[in-house]
Order: sequence, then structure tokens, then C-alpha cells
Amino acid sequence: MSTKLSILVILTLLASSVQATTFKQPDQEFIEAAASIGMTGENWDSPEFVSSSMPHVYKFAHSYTLHKGDYVRELESSDKPLDLERVMVQEFDGPISAKDFLMNRMQNHNAVIIKDGKIVHEHYGNGLDEFSTHLDMSVSKSFTAMAAAIAVGKGLLEWDDKAIQYVPELEGTAFETATVQEVSDMRTAVVLAAGTAEKYWDTRLSEAQGYYGQEKSAAYPNGTMDFFPLITERQDYAMGEKYDYQDVNSELLGLIVDRATGESFTTILEQDLLQKAGIAADAHFMSDKKGLAMGSTGMNMATKDLARVGLLFLNEGRNEKGEQVLPAKFVSDLWEGNDKVRSAWLKGKESALADGYYKDQFRLLEVGGYRVLAMVGVNGQMCAMNLETNTVIALNGAYPMAETPRFAAMQFHQFTPAILDAVSSN
Repeated sequence: MSTKLSILVILTLLASSVQATTFKQPDQEFIEAAASIGMTGENWDSPEFVSSSMPHVYKFAHSYTLHKGDYVRELESSDKPLDLERVMVQEFDGPISAKDFLMNRMQNHNAVIIKDGKIVHEHYGNGLDEFSTHLDMSVSKSFTAMAAAIAVGKGLLEWDDKAIQYVPELEGTAFETATVQEVSDMRTAVVLAAGTAEKYWDTRLSEAQGYYGQEKSAAYPNGTMDFFPLITERQDYAMGEKYDYQDVNSELLGLIVDRATGESFTTILEQDLLQKAGIAADAHFMSDKKGLAMGSTGMNMATKDLARVGLLFLNEGRNEKGEQVLPAKFVSDLWEGNDKVRSAWLKGKESALADGYYKDQFRLLEVGGYRVLAMVGVNGQMCAMNLETNTVIALNGAYPMAETPRFAAMQFHQFTPAILDAVSSN
């Protein structure tokens, strides 16, 4: 091989390595440091430690680094900033400023609010800045669906395909007849393990993944793949009839994308989504020990970058350069919904929260006179988009209790409409 050709090959390899996700082991140095305050892989999400852990959770697990690219979407500050001290939220004990409501009652860390493509408010707390990552909890589900949508756009996957076509291991499980679309919409209504009925995840899933540290995953030598065969029963609904929010659907969707594309779905997220959306900081996506990314809860990214992704949904899936990052049909279908997802929503417990639907790991909620498309995490993580006001609201926090009606009301019936009212009149 000539010297010139050798140099060309080396440069090509270097260039491709920059573009590739990096798989990492748990960070032992961090784990030892966390132990000095009593925080471990098992208790990091307890009320005592959740604020301390949120910027670092991926270090307890195996994870992929999703590298930023050369393009960064610059976000200018608006000449009409929003003063959260003057925006009032109606609370049970009287009006309270949006700043106090967000910081003290919702236990928020970071917030980025964008109107007409410009920042009207941003703040970063808990020792974080605009480049600091934060665990996004179930906001991750929406990213898994975005990877699936991009795979569909590439012709590698079809929504109407049977999930078992990509995952033959589903034979004999509750998912045997499910389509990819029904999995993505969480319309499978499978039965979780006894004792987890009050939750939306099966604790055996967390153990298999190593989500709460690596010790419990020892009982699952193949990681998450050892969990799927355990789900063999369904609720008394026809497949696709009922919406029931369950993490296992997101995990299965991620696996389907892996099988359809021949690589981790985090590669699509890095190269086809995040780099084209113009993120400014590397993100991290948690994984089991075998490299299957945690599709329901793995994303750790900067709040400002989360807002950058949110902007795609205000522009039919395009970035500021006009590139079609997300398939336009995927985005329009999220905003429009359909009869199947609306009917399925009414059979689930979340219908008490608001009119709307759940489609492709996103919620569309009718709140305060607004239609809000939202990626939602359990402890105050959110990216909410509204077309009428051309607004993105990105939040990351550490509310100490999961899945409470109180927090859902604060987030969607109090804070979000107050902000949208304020940007409309600002």
C-alpha cells in the first residue's frame, strides 16, 4: 500500500470513529465517589439522593456516548425575555410566581424556553450549566421512537410489520401478534409481574438491564433479552385496543430497531438525529451489559440540547438548514393522531389527566386551551411543544416521587399553560 493511500485510509478511519457511538463500562471511579455519601446503583433514585444523582446516572451503568457533530444550532436570546418572577401560576394556596413554583414545588434543575426560535428564558441549577447532561428518564422513550421513525424513513422497517418478524424470540410471549406500531403506541396491554401493578415497569426488567447497578443483573446472563420471554399474559383487551403505559414496549421497540438496522439504535440517534439537530454537547444513553440500549429510560443529555430537538417538531421535522431530520409524516401524525390512539387513550388511566392520546412514545394533551405535544419523564423531565405559540419548553428536575397525580397537575395544568399564556402576551 502506498504512503499516500495509507494516510487516506487512516484519515477515513479517524473520521468514521468520530461519528461512531462509543460503548462504555460503568465508571468505577464515580461509583466509589458516590459511595462516600452513601449513594449506590441501587438507591440513586431515592428521595435522599435523586438530586445528586441526576447529572451522573449513566455512570452507574453501561452506556453509549452519542457524540456531537461539527454543526451546532446557535440559539439567540430574544429581545423579549420572559421574567418567571412576574409570570403567576394559580396554586391551591393562591398565586405564586412561576420561578418559585418551578424551582421549589416542582424541584426543577434546568429550564430552557424558546419562542419563535429564540430563547426567552433559561436557567441552570444543581451545579449544572448549558452543556451538562441530566438523566431524562422517560423522555428517552420519545427518542427511541424517533430512531424507529428514521429507520422507517430509510426503508429498513415498517410500522405495520409484526414485531416478531424482527424478534423471533417473541414466540410464545404476550407480544407474539403485536405490530411495531402497536408496540410504539403502547397498545399491547401486557401483564407485568405480580406486585408491580401499581408501576409502569416490571422490576425484573430493571434487574436484567442493570438499571439499579450490576449485581442484580447477574441473574440475567443475556441482559434484557432474558426478560422478554417472561411476559406471557395480556389484559382482557384485543391487541391494539387499550393504551397502557409500560416500559417494556419501549425496550422492545429499541430492540426492533437494532434488529432492523443491524446496529444499536443509538447510532441513528447520534448521526441522523442529534448531530443534525445541532446539539452542543455529547449525550449518553444507558445500556445493558450486552449493548442493548435502555429504550425506556437511557437518555442523558443537556437540557438546551433537548430543546434543540424539540424545535424540529415546530418545523415539520426539519432543522434550521432545511434538512429533513425526522420524516415529515411521522411528525404530522404525532400532531394529528388517529381514531385508534384516541380510543385506546380513553381506556387507560391517563385519560383522567387530560383529553388527548399517546402515539409513538409521545403524549398529545389538551391543556389550558392549548394542544401540547410532550416528551415526559417521571421526575420533572419534559420537552413540550406548542404550534400555536411556536414554543418549546424543556425542563429537567428531580421531583422526589414518581408518577403522582399532584406532579402531573402541576406540570400540565398549572405550569405549562401559564408559560404559554405568558409567551402569547409577552
